[in-house]
Amino acid sequence: MLYAAYFDASGKREGYSVLRLAGALSTVKKWIRFEKQWNAIFHAEGVKVFHATDFAASQGEYLGWKGDRERHSRFPTQLIEVIRTNTNKLFSVSIELAAWNRIDSEYCFSERFYSPYALAGFSVIDQTLGWAKRKRVKPPEFIFEDGDDGWEGLLKLCEWDKITPIRLPREKVVPCQVGDMLAWKSRITATNSLKKVRAMPQTGYDEEMARSMEADLASVNRLKVRPGMFNLYAQRLY
Repeated sequence: MLYAAYFDASGKREGYSVLRLAGALSTVKKWIRFEKQWNAIFHAEGVKVFHATDFAASQGEYLGWKGDRERHSRFPTQLIEVIRTNTNKLFSVSIELAAWNRIDSEYCFSERFYSPYALAGFSVIDQTLGWAKRKRVKPPEFIFEDGDDGWEGLLKLCEWDKITPIRLPREKVVPCQVGDMLAWKSRITATNSLKKVRAMPQTGYDEEMARSMEADLASVNRLKVRPGMFNLYAQRLY
């Protein structure tokens, strides 16, 4: 049985607190079915592609959606169901960029791991290879959406495992939109949660803040419709 894994990133090294890279693995047969079902939803809604930032802000293709709560609720619910029924496993890695910069300044981290994107990409590939080894199946094909900085570093890291991932433009990799959805939501949640956690030692325990963090984390659970691995590289919290 042939497998493929598709990934996309949310966040950049400059101007963001967290970089998140996420995606899903499934059989090629299921991915073919996924594309048909996914595209049918978009056709019905009159949009061409999922872009989390545009959807959340009702901009771009979603400009006319502002204030339409029913549509904003129905659309992702339909997409999440397509993900649930057509994927086998979810993978994601978050890197707190302040932690990367601190370690890099002290230990020249970038000389070995090149960039946060390269490390995150290599980590999700390593997660997936571990899954394939446990299942005793052939390693999947790894596909990333084009457009993120750090690709050359990722290729160099993948030489360690003799893996050659490929990247393709958005219009040719519909399954990468799963990664876009997962990465965007979990990046926002990780950013907010880390900010709140870092504030707590200074202000003492804050019950309202703790409940807010629980609500943030619970909002991500809606996307965890398949088993998966979700890692965070960050500075020690305390």
